[in-house]
Amino acid sequence: MIRRNRNGLKRIGVLALALVIALGSLGVAYAAWTDSVYIEGTVYTGTLDIDIVGVSSTFVYKVPGADDTGFGPETVVHYVYGKTDPYPPSVGTLIASAVTDDTSTVSGDVDSATMTFSGLFPGIDFWADVELMYLGTIPAKISVAEIALEDRPTGGILDQLWELGLNGDPTKGIDPHTYGAWIDGDVKPSGSAVWDPVDYPLGLQLHQFDMVHIALHVRLPQEEQYQNISNLGFSGIITVIQWNEYED
Repeated sequence: MIRRNRNGLKRIGVLALALVIALGSLGVAYAAWTDSVYIEGTVYTGTLDIDIVGVSSTFVYKVPGADDTGFGPETVVHYVYGKTDPYPPSVGTLIASAVTDDTSTVSGDVDSATMTFSGLFPGIDFWADVELMYLGTIPAKISVAEIALEDRPTGGILDQLWELGLNGDPTKGIDPHTYGAWIDGDVKPSGSAVWDPVDYPLGLQLHQFDMVHIALHVRLPQEEQYQNISNLGFSGIITVIQWNEYED
């Protein structure tokens, strides 16, 4: 009897040991070490942004006794950066002008300018311009630089001026950009002190902090049809597009 009990106890002990070993093995297989690296990212897109940073204007004065500087006797012409001419009003009388006003919104969401041409007469290149800085982070090209003419009362006079300014009149020996209305400009690359002339700004490529002038010229021919013009209007738009989307 005693021998059987001992054998029975021995068998129970072996069984219990085997169970502990099995559980221990299971724990080692399940509790593998782990580690993690967490990654956070931010994406910044490129920008297209062109802002008005300055304007230029033309002022013409009649000054008694003034020498002829190429515009006629007693005629003084000032091409001024900005819209305020420092010429002393006590010396001469302002008779004509082409003035640009920066009419951009205070918040900077809308950039705009208003050009007003007053009292124009033949022989003088009246021009007004805007000075722009490109602030975008990706290269861009000027895709639109156009003037929409609104010739309300006078039967196409502005259209004639535009055609004359762009193409000239070979039958009269008039070259383009001599008389009429036209657009030109110049560009100053970022870091440069030199302005390079541009015949027409369409397709001009800009990089960040490049500066560009866009000027509208009106120079009347000595022809009676251009006298007594009033209530002529025009509007313009300058648009930039990313460089690889531009099409000639």
